[in-house]
Amino acid sequence: MQVFKNIVLFFLCLGLFGCNSSLTDNRIELSNQRYDIIDFDAINRGMATENTLNVGVLLPLTGKASDIGLGMQNAMFMALDDLQNNRMVLKFYDTKSSEEGAAVAADRALEDGVNLILGPLMSSEVSGVAPLALSADVPVVSFTTSPQVLQKGIYSIGLLNGEQVDRAVSYAADNGRTSLALLVPDNNSGLNIVKSALMSSVAKNISLVKVGFYSSGSVDFSELVKEMSQEAGFDAILIADSGNRLKSLASIFAYNDIMYPDVLFMGTSAWDNTNLSKETILYHSVYPMVSKSYGTYFTDKYKETFGEQPKSIYSFAYDSVLLASVLSGKDRDNLTEALTGKGGFIGVNGFFRILPTGQSFHSLEMLEVTKDGPNVVSKAGENAGDYTENEIDIRYIPYEKLPKFYGKSSSDVLKWLYNN
Repeated sequence: MQVFKNIVLFFLCLGLFGCNSSLTDNRIELSNQRYDIIDFDAINRGMATENTLNVGVLLPLTGKASDIGLGMQNAMFMALDDLQNNRMVLKFYDTKSSEEGAAVAADRALEDGVNLILGPLMSSEVSGVAPLALSADVPVVSFTTSPQVLQKGIYSIGLLNGEQVDRAVSYAADNGRTSLALLVPDNNSGLNIVKSALMSSVAKNISLVKVGFYSSGSVDFSELVKEMSQEAGFDAILIADSGNRLKSLASIFAYNDIMYPDVLFMGTSAWDNTNLSKETILYHSVYPMVSKSYGTYFTDKYKETFGEQPKSIYSFAYDSVLLASVLSGKDRDNLTEALTGKGGFIGVNGFFRILPTGQSFHSLEMLEVTKDGPNVVSKAGENAGDYTENEIDIRYIPYEKLPKFYGKSSSDVLKWLYNN
């Protein structure tokens, strides 16, 4: 608990509360949802002060994504219970897991006079909310990981693939690796990873030489891996998958003599959802993850309160309330400037920034796969100085520096990259 108190103290002192400000109680409006675990009477005991920050929370509380939405709502209530901040009010609106539902929810929130919107979750929902929020000049802090729907005014606190790829490429370069290969699903997420890897490799002076695409429904990767393994020409490879597909891919690469230490295997934070402690082929492999340096406060309290292991997205929901709490001490006319300030914030996931482009930056640590579980081999930074800008127009990357593509025509890949 003491660790958490230190986090909150540090976080709140970044705002205009001042470290000596008294924090009393918070008000919550539930929009027909029930919440029976945390003491409602304690939370509702006080009255909000003048100039309250009205926060509309847009989550999928019904529909196909409702399980995640309700878990995120629980995490937000937990944050409210911890903060006891009387300068903000949260009201929840159901997006019904759809673009249309999100638009209706945003319209209701804006009619209610919200100053800030947290959520929605999915990129399609963000598309439904964006025009309304931009027109009303109300900033949105969503949880999407799709950069295509982000812009000034429409932000994300989520962990984007681009920042994960950049951290992995930086680690590879810092450890003497000079040439990189990628293996990604043939969808927008995979293409976003390719785009990020291209920009990061140019910035870090490492060559991206091969990119393999596979159908998300694939179960047989032998021919693709065999093609990529011939005259390999790379000493690091990033596999953007997890679970049985990851294990299968690693095994096939090993069969084709692609393994550590000649080749460093890397992944994304999705690897953290797979138990790799018995996968000897993947020992010494690394992947980025939000910082665990502040302990397991969030996970432990969530499990104790709700009786289940929280999904990783829930911690971002918790941090979004911490973010709103800081903003509640700011000038309402300058929320965007406060939100995207270079100083950044610290939450249960460590240091993060909301960038003016709409994207986010999280200070990530690198974890190594070992028989005893993941081990930190590169610590996360703790301040804004760890952020570097890698926005490079890939249209101007010389053709000879572009990678060879497998499983998808180069013309299709480049057309997408140049238009996104």
